[in-house]
Amino acid sequence: MAILDHKHEIRLKGSPICGGIAIGSPFLFNFFENEIPEFSISDSEVESEVLRYRKALEKSKKEVEYLQKQLDLDGALDGVMILETHIQIMKDELITTVLEEAIREKKKNAEYIFGLFIRDYEKKLAKLTGEMFREKIRDVQDIAARILKNLKKTVKLSLAEVKENAIVFATDLAPSDAAEAKRTHIGAFVTEMGGKTSHAAIVARSRGIPYVSNINLAQVELKKEDVVIIDGRSGEVIVNPTSATLLSYRDLQNQLRAYLDNLSQAGEFLTETPDSYKVRLSANIEAIDELQLVHKYRGDGIGLFRSEYICLDKKGFPTEEEQFEIYKQFVQAANGLPIVIRTFDVGGDKSGDFLNVAEANPFLGCRAIRYMLQNPTVFRVQLRAILRASVFGQVKVMFPMVSGAFELLEAKKLLQEEMSKLDQESIRYDKNIKIGCMIEIPSAAITCDEFAKHCDFLSIGTNDLVQYSLAVDRSNQMMSYLYNPADPSVIRLIKMVVIEANRNGIPVSVCGEIAADPRFTALLLGLGVHELSCTARFIPIVKNTIRRTSIISACQLAETILKMSSYKEIQQKLNEEYEKLIPQDVQHIGPLIGH
Repeated sequence: MAILDHKHEIRLKGSPICGGIAIGSPFLFNFFENEIPEFSISDSEVESEVLRYRKALEKSKKEVEYLQKQLDLDGALDGVMILETHIQIMKDELITTVLEEAIREKKKNAEYIFGLFIRDYEKKLAKLTGEMFREKIRDVQDIAARILKNLKKTVKLSLAEVKENAIVFATDLAPSDAAEAKRTHIGAFVTEMGGKTSHAAIVARSRGIPYVSNINLAQVELKKEDVVIIDGRSGEVIVNPTSATLLSYRDLQNQLRAYLDNLSQAGEFLTETPDSYKVRLSANIEAIDELQLVHKYRGDGIGLFRSEYICLDKKGFPTEEEQFEIYKQFVQAANGLPIVIRTFDVGGDKSGDFLNVAEANPFLGCRAIRYMLQNPTVFRVQLRAILRASVFGQVKVMFPMVSGAFELLEAKKLLQEEMSKLDQESIRYDKNIKIGCMIEIPSAAITCDEFAKHCDFLSIGTNDLVQYSLAVDRSNQMMSYLYNPADPSVIRLIKMVVIEANRNGIPVSVCGEIAADPRFTALLLGLGVHELSCTARFIPIVKNTIRRTSIISACQLAETILKMSSYKEIQQKLNEEYEKLIPQDVQHIGPLIGH
């Protein structure tokens, strides 16, 4: 594909993942084909960086040795001798001992130090004349390319230290990448892959970072000095905007901020409809600083604490003491608000090397409660830590991705066993801790009457419920047209769960992304949902929507939609009803702020 003219304004159209407008400079994340990355490392990271280089060097040497054996079998003795030279170069102390010391001394990443060494070595060889030295340069370049290739496969850059107003461009983002990004520095994310309900997208929305995916980055050659505009509402990426375009977007950005500031004042009001129907509006969080927004917007609690984010960027699961201190901090920072701690929902796109799980289809494999039940030691450690933290506030424990009552009962059994052990050790915990599970698999929704008998509450995770009900990978952009939470099957499953929860007298909440989408608010209330749990920053817009929606009209809407047979019909109806709630003077900003 031809690269677009870099001298003029370039407009690329992708998929809007998280709304908002950002203006900044490009930062190429994990794009190292044409350049060697450079970043500093801390004292504690030095030896692991040396080890990473050592492993890449050893892997390169083994690759050459394998090639050498193949040539030897073929009788290509000249080739064998050439590769022997490569092996000897890789054993040279300049490549081994001296370079490792340079990493320790300069405290920079191995690729950068190696690149400096190779450039310096090439310059010295270039000063020498003769065919032998020209061949030596080619040998060094061949070796360098192999080592750099193996190094780049293992590099792990961080988004924690990027410069202010950085527009991060990447092929894809892991949830841990998005989680460590500083909102004050990251202007926006732009990726080639990633769906609206991927976990990286969820984290980006929780931090209020505009995000556009499905952009073909091969279309334009980005430079560090470029100006880039990201329109997270429309999915447009504008490179090198004209003065008029830049001025227009700066004005729109200011209007958007003013509108959101005005919405945030809704935090001062009660979460109830005009006809006095009260709704609990809680928050989904993964970082402790998000609790500030929960308190600012007067959220009713933490409906979902994604505990797995405390270990995604680690080399292993935290110890019991480490987890206890983390949960204790969250519970105390909640200042008396109830907090639902979901046990580790690992696997799928939330994986770490420490999981040691390699599967062809990880979303249908050993993840969440399945992984924890197969690794009871890990599970017991987390349960003990949660129980110990429960004495510091209103703590509830919730199990994710439960597919049948047998898994729920097994998880409860382990929890009760750890309670007994704490009793024997005279360690305090909340003996009446509430236990719940997520309904995010069709089998769980269909048999939710059994779940309701053994739980104190249920929480509907619509992101995965849509994925598994419709057999659509939620991160697959090519199939995104099929992934739709407005599908009749999903709506009816939600209604089924609500009916059984009410019949058993236990509360049910919705904690998926549709809880943060104001188009769905009236429908969910009409279906009988009494609690919504969304990203903290969406509390104002959801609360504002609740305060503009009567429960009578919501029930009528739900009744109408339950009779509809296509998601297009339902989506159109939801859009029409929501647009009636948007003030005329802000409709040009975009009806779905943040979506």
